[in-house]
Amino acid sequence: MRRTVLVRFVVSSAAALIAAAYLPAAAHGDTARFNGVVVIPVDEDNAAVDSESRGDATVKGGIDLVSSGGHMQQRLVRAVRSRLVPLVGAPITGRDSRGDSDDLADSRNVQVNDPALDYITSFDPKVVATRPFEFSTQSETSAVKDGRHVVVGYNSSAGAKVEFFPGFGLAFTQLKFSAFSTSHDGGRTWTSGFVPAVSDANAPFTFGDPALAIDRSGNIFYASLGTDANGEHGTLIINKSTDHGSSFSAAIVVAVDDGSDKEWLAIGPDPRAPARDNLYVTWTSFVQNATGQTTGSELWLARSTDGGATFSSRRLFAPKDDGRNSSFIQFSNPVVDASTGRLYIPFLHFSDEDADNVRVLVSDDGGVTFHFLTFNAAGAVDRFAFPNVTPGLLNDCKGGGIRNALVAGLDQGGGRFGLPQFKQATRLISQPHAAAGHGAFVFVVNASTSPFFGDPTSGSEINAVFSLDGGLTWSTTQVVASSLADPQHVHPALSLSADAEKLTVSYYVQQLDSRLRTDVATLEVKGGRLRVEERGPLSSAAFDLTPSNIKRTPTANTNYDRTVTTCYDIGEYQTLAQSRGREDDGVFAAWGDNRQTWLSPLGSPAAGLHAQPDVFSATVGEDSSERAMKTTSKR
Repeated sequence: MRRTVLVRFVVSSAAALIAAAYLPAAAHGDTARFNGVVVIPVDEDNAAVDSESRGDATVKGGIDLVSSGGHMQQRLVRAVRSRLVPLVGAPITGRDSRGDSDDLADSRNVQVNDPALDYITSFDPKVVATRPFEFSTQSETSAVKDGRHVVVGYNSSAGAKVEFFPGFGLAFTQLKFSAFSTSHDGGRTWTSGFVPAVSDANAPFTFGDPALAIDRSGNIFYASLGTDANGEHGTLIINKSTDHGSSFSAAIVVAVDDGSDKEWLAIGPDPRAPARDNLYVTWTSFVQNATGQTTGSELWLARSTDGGATFSSRRLFAPKDDGRNSSFIQFSNPVVDASTGRLYIPFLHFSDEDADNVRVLVSDDGGVTFHFLTFNAAGAVDRFAFPNVTPGLLNDCKGGGIRNALVAGLDQGGGRFGLPQFKQATRLISQPHAAAGHGAFVFVVNASTSPFFGDPTSGSEINAVFSLDGGLTWSTTQVVASSLADPQHVHPALSLSADAEKLTVSYYVQQLDSRLRTDVATLEVKGGRLRVEERGPLSSAAFDLTPSNIKRTPTANTNYDRTVTTCYDIGEYQTLAQSRGREDDGVFAAWGDNRQTWLSPLGSPAAGLHAQPDVFSATVGEDSSERAMKTTSKR
């Protein structure tokens, strides 16, 4: 089914938007080094993450051509390569202060990130006229659990440092966006930090998109986006912890790719050498033509057979636009069936129609050869596609692109193509989050209740697509449906029990009053099908969206935390984690949560008290009155 006239107009305008977004490096004014130190220049209307100077290209109104992390990485690469040197002069450090954030005690949910790391930097207006930097955003979680040891990775702006160079301007001299928190008491208390870059001395920059996994020896690996040691190329990086997440080694380069984005990590036994754990990193690589236009994206894989010491890389899938399928993919989520070593790689293939398509590549020889699973789904473009319409209202996020989003409050007006421009917004994606075990394979995905992409009247639901026989046959279970009280359900995560008989799914709910909460559902395999057993609240409080898309000028919007792009709030995924082979210590959950408040100072475009993005956690199924999901109910 073809999409509406409005959406077709947005898509048909993508070429013009791309051309504006991918100007030559010198035109962006990006610069590289000061006295041998790599810096990222600051622009009043450019975010360091998802830089607005490159972020105005849209695919189907839903996916920025280089999404979170990718923009910042590519901006730094352009900066280094431009070789422009600022005038010599001692840097001026701004005044650092603490933002007032409440610290509410909660017996059921625990804050994972350390709020004491959040801070504000402001500069004397006689020196430089600029609004404050409010480093206070944490969201987008990935976690591992090993008994009492729990490690959560997440994006965090609190690892940034900005300085002013006379004759040059403002610049980030450090940007550690890949953060982590560690608990050794099952998630009751936490310590927080930032994983090292490849070279903290030369290029102290990591760019987030965390993906964590653990091997059978208890080594924890943290994959994210970064650069090489000199900041000259974008890279996929990985950090290793051998002490249950108390510390991480310096990052090593998994692969060099200036167009890399949205990496994901899986670890599991090699089918041909079952005693050995292989590491698999998949990612999206955006491709540019000779004129600098982004023409598509490809799925890539890096594999390590020596415990993460070295990696070899290969391209797995490079789509071409055939009028129905687009040339863009995103959101791969590899998983390994520990009983067989079978590697599954589900990902989203964007279409030129309303429904995009989940595809799944499978390898039975440790990532050497692959084939696609067949769905034979009704209405699909081909037998290898599972169609799905991404939910959300189309919202103009200006430099952050035209995005599917959950919104709240009033439309500020002035959006492109007649679209709304809500100040409170969080962008949506459709990542097929997956799990596998004992021959079973399952993925969960959020789906619009409308067959039309961008339908402003639609709700959304969570669906689980399940196979007991490795993808030979399929069933689909609706985990939760929209209702009048709860019209939206998005960004699911899942965990599969060791015996592959129980599934736990967490997800965000937007209520009728526009506030968000997290819920969790448990499902069991009965009679060869998935059946929902219980649903109930995961977060103990509902929360507001942050002011992430504030209209500053007719052509520029900003997030209150200017380090991150517009319409970035809760992040693009949450996480569930379970100890290997253990059912007695529950499933650990972590998510982006805005229940706490932040007081933005005078001079901020969001001056005053408003919601703040943090990371909260709970344990599902734990036999404790403190944080267990005791109020689950059947619906």
